[in-house]
Amino acid sequence: MAFVGNIFGAYAARATGRYNESLLYQEAALARRNAEIKQTTFENITKPKLIKDYARIKSNLLVNLLKSGVDVDRVGETPYLMMLDQEMENDFDLAMATYNSQVTFQNEVNRSLLIEAKGRGEAYKGELAFRTGIAKAGGDIYANKETYRSLLS
Repeated sequence: MAFVGNIFGAYAARATGRYNESLLYQEAALARRNAEIKQTTFENITKPKLIKDYARIKSNLLVNLLKSGVDVDRVGETPYLMMLDQEMENDFDLAMATYNSQVTFQNEVNRSLLIEAKGRGEAYKGELAFRTGIAKAGGDIYANKETYRSLLS
């Protein structure tokens, strides 16, 4: 009567595979949601703060240059070049922060896709174990057909 255990084991394996799949799908959905939250936080909080900070830095540089008494409005002179250099640095920093945010978002989405694939693998593994258990039960019944006579006659 080992076939009964094989059948119960097969159904347990299928149920475990399906449960693991659903659990990993939930984890993937959570990872995707976290990626969206990080992206939204960057766009709505971090990026505007960086832009304000850069505007403040630019303003402070201009005020410091004006306080020093140098002529700031001549193109090609040192104060103008300092302000231009600061503006380029600020733009580069903002571009890098935006790029890093997009890369982080893509990495989180990719991680969620890998988790989903792992969930599909768990379901497949459970289904294989189910079929193996059913086949083992059938083999046990066939091998012991003389003992289990009533099942196959």
